[in-house]
Amino acid sequence: MPFHFWEGDMPHRPLVAMEVFDVVSPKYPQVLRTIFGDAVNHPAEMAKLCVEKFGADLIAVRLEGTHPEKGNRTPDQAVEVVKAVLKAVDVPLIVTGHNHFERMNEVIKAVAQACAGENLLLNWVEQNNYRTIAGAALGYGHSIVAQTPIDVNMAKQLNILLTNMEVKPEQIMMDPMTGAMGYGIEYTYSVMERIRQTGLGGDKMLAGPMIVAPGQECAKVKELKATEKEFPAWGDLGKRAVLWETVTATGLVYAGADILVMYHPEAVAAVKRTITRLMNGKK
Repeated sequence: MPFHFWEGDMPHRPLVAMEVFDVVSPKYPQVLRTIFGDAVNHPAEMAKLCVEKFGADLIAVRLEGTHPEKGNRTPDQAVEVVKAVLKAVDVPLIVTGHNHFERMNEVIKAVAQACAGENLLLNWVEQNNYRTIAGAALGYGHSIVAQTPIDVNMAKQLNILLTNMEVKPEQIMMDPMTGAMGYGIEYTYSVMERIRQTGLGGDKMLAGPMIVAPGQECAKVKELKATEKEFPAWGDLGKRAVLWETVTATGLVYAGADILVMYHPEAVAAVKRTITRLMNGKK
């Protein structure tokens, strides 16, 4: 299991990504808007800030604005955003879509072709929508996030389907999906442990790395949006936002996450300190 150095080596430390946006959701918490200011509306500028100031190991580019009901931005516009971020930072990129499969197939194909050879992590494919994006990854030299809804068997089946298309196991990251602290995280934690244990037991289809998104999940919850006036017993909103994401992400690190996509800079710093201590063999 992760950080069990008395059992074996762990050559690759977990990495922390931060996310930027083509279009910022109206639900994006005000506490985060205050931190990033106008940069939140400029993905390349925000990406540079996340890497150079806040220490992000990777950048995730969320193309939510290409959804027909959330901006209806074109594939060409998506390519412009991704290329601008690639130019702005010298770290690996995750390209994250949405659940409108028809549009995402168009968008990811265009991005994959325009950024051929960059080894982007195309996020995500599901069991009912994997062929087009997997084909784009194969054709243009990228990797894939295989997302399944908190289920060990479904995670294995999707990996089998992808490898049957000749996607190499090392091109696949599993997203077991998660919730924030207080919103079902214990279920995700258990499934992640089962995936890791099964992989360690010899199942090659569950031996790959895992990616999770504590930032997005925490940004959805009322604890990061409700004011102190509404819930005075909850305490300072600024501290609450940091702690909620930090605790969520830390639990996922212990469960075996290899990449965590996070939002709050202070939570990022706290989790990176924890990872460093764990990699040094400390509790």
